[in-house]
Amino acid sequence: MQHSFYKLPLRLDQIIQKKKQATCSPTHSIAQNLHLLISTYRGEAAYSDEFGCSLWDEEFNIQLNFNWKETLTDSLKQAISKFEKRLQLQDIKVLMQEQNELLKEGNLRVRKCLHIEIKGLIRKTNEPFHFRDTVFISPLAQK
Repeated sequence: MQHSFYKLPLRLDQIIQKKKQATCSPTHSIAQNLHLLISTYRGEAAYSDEFGCSLWDEEFNIQLNFNWKETLTDSLKQAISKFEKRLQLQDIKVLMQEQNELLKEGNLRVRKCLHIEIKGLIRKTNEPFHFRDTVFISPLAQK
């Protein structure tokens, strides 16, 4: 498969020097775009107020909102259908775990770790696509 997609991050210094940019496969490009959708809050991207997902809207409400998984899953489904048309979405799974980390000072840092798994088919080739991403939320919680 031809590597005709740009690899992120773009090297603006090389663009100015008219050097060739690194490229990647369609599979890697889709994974990069999904990571951007997950890590971007709505309204952050100058080119579209709709790019991103509801994760960052819900971050502090997760303890109060029992439907946060459904809200996040629906948000991701909408974002993928609008901003990643190369992927035919089959399934999204979201799991949150707490991760304890012992700091040098003897304090315990409790972080929430969100695991996101996305499965689908690449439309052009009909090959299976599997993506996993991990996002840490509420990193300031310390005990």
